[in-house]
Amino acid sequence: MNVEQFEIFRTIAQVKSFTKAAKILSFTQPAISSQIKLLEQHYNIALFERCNNGVKLTEAGKKFYEYGDKILALYEQMENDIAGLSGFDKEDINLGASYTPGNYYLAKSILKFKEMHPNAYVRLNISNSQQITNKLKDRCLDIGIVEGNTFYDRDLDICKIGHSELVVIAPATDKWISKKSITIQEMFEEPFIASEEESILRNYIGNFLRTHTANYDDLNILMEATNPEAIKHAVINNNGISIVPYPAVERDLQQGRICQIEIEELNLSWDISVICRANESLTGLKKHFLDYLIHSNWLL
Repeated sequence: MNVEQFEIFRTIAQVKSFTKAAKILSFTQPAISSQIKLLEQHYNIALFERCNNGVKLTEAGKKFYEYGDKILALYEQMENDIAGLSGFDKEDINLGASYTPGNYYLAKSILKFKEMHPNAYVRLNISNSQQITNKLKDRCLDIGIVEGNTFYDRDLDICKIGHSELVVIAPATDKWISKKSITIQEMFEEPFIASEEESILRNYIGNFLRTHTANYDDLNILMEATNPEAIKHAVINNNGISIVPYPAVERDLQQGRICQIEIEELNLSWDISVICRANESLTGLKKHFLDYLIHSNWLL
């Protein structure tokens, strides 16, 4: 057995597919199938079994995964410690973040962590929460930060670290400057700049509206945009109103470029959470960075 076999096995177990694992590891599928076959021949027992949506671990596979993860974590720690002694201990950390933390919070926090750990090199990938989750599961990321209500996923460890207020914004025109609040029904009558259909923001608002016997599709949707910045500029240009995370528009509200409108019975906020792969131990600077994200109150 060798470290590469453990890594191949763990990747297949995480993504539940030989094909996906081969793509992630830049191997051919026959190559990784061969490595798993060697492991199964060595122990004379099956480690995977096929199911409707790929493969899953057998009882022996679960036990092998448990020990294999510990071995890989120990191996990575050894690599980091020896690299530190040699003076070449630079470590890459692949971080994924959804739009609000990625665009408005993380730059300062990453620089502060870099000051404490000069050999850390953090690559930040900003995308929507679902894409971050998928990339983490596909092992393209080490750690993720996502928005939306805390959810359950057996493949992920999830730690809520804060929340972000969602606000209704409108153009800074005489009509809106003079208004203090409107009803949900009045909101439905206004041109609305929507987030993309697959976004967690849209899903979250839709779920909230359903508790008030309304639907997202009842909104007078003028256009859709893929991120809060695009939505904000559409509102600034007097194209309609919208709902966005407060950090995306805080400066614009202070500068009077847009207005915040209170909606009766509409008081929205959602969680910001750190996520990583379940049953997988981070080591070295990755572990330090995960602890920093969870415990340092960098969102304040």
